[in-house]
Amino acid sequence: MMQNIFKNWNIMRLLRLAMGIVLVVEAVKSGVWILVAVGAVFTAMPVLNIGCCTAGSCSVPALRSKSRHDDVPYEEIK
Repeated sequence: MMQNIFKNWNIMRLLRLAMGIVLVVEAVKSGVWILVAVGAVFTAMPVLNIGCCTAGSCSVPALRSKSRHDDVPYEEIK
């Protein structure tokens, strides 16, 4: 668990963390407490490195080749 928090930080993960923190701060300043909870979730996601794409559910499935290698009968022309 601790390895997941301290490793593999990239620019997108830092950007998600910054946006979550800004959301929490702005929600506290405006007094909209439901957004504080939403902001806490959005802040926890990059810290714990979790999200919808963690399990690969956002990836596009690979195209399966439908080409078959059937033997084609032919006649030799001389």
